[in-house]
Amino acid sequence: MSTPISPNKPEFNFTAHRLTLTEKERQLLATKRWDAKEKQQIAELFDPFKKAFVHYCVRNRQARYHHFAFSEALHFCGKLMLEFDCTYWGFEWERLRAWKSEMLEREKDRSKVWHWNQEDKWHLVASTLFFLGIIPYSEEIHKTFHRVLAEKWLGKDRARKISERFMTAALNVGYKDKVTLHKCVTSALLAMLVLAKKTDLGELTRVDIENWRNFTKRSKRVANASVIRIEKVLRAMGYLKEAPATRFLADPSPHFTWGRTAPQIRETFTRFLADFQTVRAAGTIQTYRVSLRRFGDWLGEVDPSVKSIADLRRKHIEAFKRAVKDMQCGDYTNAGHEFHTVNFGQPVSRWHQVRTLSCVRNFCEQIDALDYPERPRRKLWIRGDLPRVDQELPRTIPDQDWHRLGAVLESLTFEQVNAARFPPPFERVQAVLAVLFESGLRAGELCRLDTGCLLAAIDPQTGEQTHWLRVPVGKLRNDRMIPVRPQVVTAIDNWMKVRGQQPSFLDERTNKPTDYLFAWRGLPFTTHMLNACITKLCGLAKTDQRYTSHWFRHTLATLWRRRGMRIESISRMLGHKNLTMTMRYAAVMPPLLRQEFETAFAQIDEEHRATAQIRVLLSPEAHIAAQVEWRESLFVDLGLGWCGLTAYHPCETRLSCQSCPNLIPDKQSLPLLKRQRANLIELRGLATEKLPSSRKEEVYRELTTAIDGMDRNIAYLNENGRQEVR
Repeated sequence: MSTPISPNKPEFNFTAHRLTLTEKERQLLATKRWDAKEKQQIAELFDPFKKAFVHYCVRNRQARYHHFAFSEALHFCGKLMLEFDCTYWGFEWERLRAWKSEMLEREKDRSKVWHWNQEDKWHLVASTLFFLGIIPYSEEIHKTFHRVLAEKWLGKDRARKISERFMTAALNVGYKDKVTLHKCVTSALLAMLVLAKKTDLGELTRVDIENWRNFTKRSKRVANASVIRIEKVLRAMGYLKEAPATRFLADPSPHFTWGRTAPQIRETFTRFLADFQTVRAAGTIQTYRVSLRRFGDWLGEVDPSVKSIADLRRKHIEAFKRAVKDMQCGDYTNAGHEFHTVNFGQPVSRWHQVRTLSCVRNFCEQIDALDYPERPRRKLWIRGDLPRVDQELPRTIPDQDWHRLGAVLESLTFEQVNAARFPPPFERVQAVLAVLFESGLRAGELCRLDTGCLLAAIDPQTGEQTHWLRVPVGKLRNDRMIPVRPQVVTAIDNWMKVRGQQPSFLDERTNKPTDYLFAWRGLPFTTHMLNACITKLCGLAKTDQRYTSHWFRHTLATLWRRRGMRIESISRMLGHKNLTMTMRYAAVMPPLLRQEFETAFAQIDEEHRATAQIRVLLSPEAHIAAQVEWRESLFVDLGLGWCGLTAYHPCETRLSCQSCPNLIPDKQSLPLLKRQRANLIELRGLATEKLPSSRKEEVYRELTTAIDGMDRNIAYLNENGRQEVR
């Protein structure tokens, strides 16, 4: 056993000590009292014992106690040496435990005081033998008084300081049960230090923690709970950096099996997943693992003669396609391990059927591209094998329920959160729901927000401070910035005041340690917890339906579109890569569609009258697509209304009043003039970019004339600040 390491440790030379007793030593050890001369004769035997005893076992006691305690421990140790007929260097822990049990059974009729004295002597001797490295660490040295040995190893002051520092960090992380932390968690932490023979928290490793978990005699439930809390708090304190935890699912290998999949096919699946995980996210790999397991297990049941992927034929693909249509949740899978299957016995959804077939088809194509030796010798999949999935309209929350949910959020109290059993604490619930109601984030994006996601910006023109939310890389592999309102900023600030220091987690998308915004008690916020919050909120609002986070995303998109937000802006807010993904939200609002329909035909009629050309009737869908592409929705604010004339046709009176010398500018119209000017500048840029070359010069001249007139009037109002006739 290695030598203990401790500050100011006395020097022990283990190899210089013998295991056998001399006859003279046996005679002296058999006597009840030793004079000074007799003590000198056995000094060589007991000098290391005395050094360890004084340094560790009684260093926190007064000096006058040392002599008495050492004398008691020395006689008890001498008794043991006579029993085993060897020096204490030859003691074995199992023999010591057996001797103690026999002794207590033999002397069970003794008084309680005698038994207390014997226990005290046993603790002193056993502790000293441990610090000498003779016996291993054992919780039985001090029974359930686990702190005693740690206090001897570290010293009471050092052990107390370590406990206090750990308790402060644990309370900061979010744990509130001080009694449990003191009795169970900190005592387990000190025991880990003793077992690993280390003196500082920064020296502990995951191996030390796992060794204690495997070594301790405490119940598994208590030991696991202690280990989990210790790991969280130590990571929050900046320790255990050698292996950052991940917020996603752990390695499923301890539970995952391939079922009836043939051994050679199993090896091919495993090798493919190992190759595929270098270019795909962990969640994608789990999806492929489940789909391939379903295919392999089904194949092992239907046709056990297929031993290799090379034996696959087209008839197997056709049979699997038919089988998937009739499968139920949990069939041919390790249900409950990688994905929490909650709909056992229900038919597999249409979308899930497509995903399963798509994974198997992609597997066959990939192993062919990678030149696997066992790849099929012919193409097994053809066009049309994957069924088409209906493109349904996005699901939106009805206006009545939306207003109910918003009202409940505004009036949400601490008592309501506790009574409804929201995932605590209250400030986090407020912040999460505030972001959910205004940002349109996907569930995964909201859960992966980090502590630096809220950014402030100063408008150089107005000096106004605005706040933006930096959304992390998400489903489409892009990040973005979206504006947020002051109430969201306030909710996040209130949460950060009580959040405390939390451990970092390894983000599987960036492969970097990330300090997640909504982490609490060393655990990240998950999509399951988010939907649990929404379910509780729906219960308080008494809605007829239980909604999910994606309902909020769809609802916000349609509300933004209904209120006139451009489709390009909605696309940026939602993190879409093209407008085609966003256009589906424009199709779910009949009133908006009708309004754009009427506007489109009004503009078509105006263009027909202005050019005297043949009237062309455009469908509403065609006009909407053209409006998105050519940005014809930029209108000029006239104060009395909007000029809706397209930029593609000349207008001799386009804001001609701005260039008229008889115009009397009004200081109250200054904001309107600035807004008109900005709209015209943007319209001019679009016109010169999109118009045919034959029209660019004419339109550019018209718009520039109007802008120059506005510039003169704005400069005049800024200089005089009052109405005058020029």
